Amino acid sequence: MSLSPHEGHANLQDPLKPIDVPVFSCIVYVSKNSSGGVHARVANLAELELDAGTEREALSKLVPSFKQRVAELTGSKTPIPWIEPPLAKAADEQVRLIPVHL
Repeated sequence: MSLSPHEGHANLQDPLKPIDVPVFSCIVYVSKNSSGGVHARVANLAELELDAGTEREALSKLVPSFKQRVAELTGSKTPIPWIEPPLAKAADEQVRLIPVHL
């Protein structure tokens, strides 16, 4: 009988066993701004919005800010002040739903 690669290594996690990774929904509304760039705002967590040259640039800045805020709040066991229901979307905005893993 052969041993599994993990037998004898009790401190190693079984790679086939699912791990519990928190995932949070970041709801972002994007629209064109007056300078021809993009305005992006998080609809379900307050005070996260910015302007950028492109949507990609906006999301690459906004999502890490969302992740940092949620991580800090969960780390300090502070309730996350979700906006429920999310803020209303303006007619010129498009929705981006982004799953964020901590």
